[in-house]
Amino acid sequence: MNFSIQQLVSGERVERTKLECGHGVPDPGGGLRSWRLGPQEAEARERQKLDQEKRRRLERFNSSRTNLEYLADLEKLVQRRKEKRLKRRVPPKAPQPEVKPQPQAQQEPVGLEVFLKAAVENQEALIDKYLADGGDPNAHDKLHRTALHWACLKGHCELVNKLLEAGAAVDTRDLLDRTPVFWACRRGHLDILKQLLNRGAQVNARDKIWSTPLHVAVRTGHCDCLEHLIACGARIDAQDKEGDTALHEAVRHGRYRAMKLLLLYGAALGVRNADVEGSELTCSFPFSPDEVA
Repeated sequence: MNFSIQQLVSGERVERTKLECGHGVPDPGGGLRSWRLGPQEAEARERQKLDQEKRRRLERFNSSRTNLEYLADLEKLVQRRKEKRLKRRVPPKAPQPEVKPQPQAQQEPVGLEVFLKAAVENQEALIDKYLADGGDPNAHDKLHRTALHWACLKGHCELVNKLLEAGAAVDTRDLLDRTPVFWACRRGHLDILKQLLNRGAQVNARDKIWSTPLHVAVRTGHCDCLEHLIACGARIDAQDKEGDTALHEAVRHGRYRAMKLLLLYGAALGVRNADVEGSELTCSFPFSPDEVA
């Protein structure tokens, strides 16, 4: 009995060893060759798997394609794609309104120097502060230049009106006796010139060398101011200390358009200045008076 049990145990060990080594196991595929494939068969099986994968991809692609039998189908497809793109597109952000910095109110008193500089730079807040504190609108520097002079020179029309409303003298004079009208004509600010003359400024004011605003308008070549001065009663043949008229100035500075305008408005050709030799305009005039018409 003991011998049989020992043989049985020994036989199980032998059988288990055979199974672990792969010997004597029945082949479900019909033989021992299925446990180990040759290189050709392995390559063939791999190729078969790739072919099956290609067929599956082709079937998926064919199933996803849209059949376009009519032109309307194509239009619908294009419209759907446009709608998809619009849905994906991020709408642009609305532009934020620009926040302009508000000028801070001037707390400290505005001095004369700051007041005049504000007139040059058109800083109305400082002007308002100066006037609100009881400042004199006719205050001036060492050369007697007022804020109105600077505003007329720089062309600050609204500031000119504000200063006149505050009591600035329309014919205030600087150290050369030039009124704001002179300063407006110097830069050709016609709108300010009209404003000053409408306020009663003298159209024939004279400075220290007896020049008039008409002389200044001709020297600087601002013919629009020239015409307006004549329309407002400027004396066309007024002479300065050297005896020069506006026509003398036009010839001297080569202001040909001003020459024609002055002749059209009746400027005299025979006026002599203080220069004895060659002072007649007929000798140095660049064209005949007949050409003006």
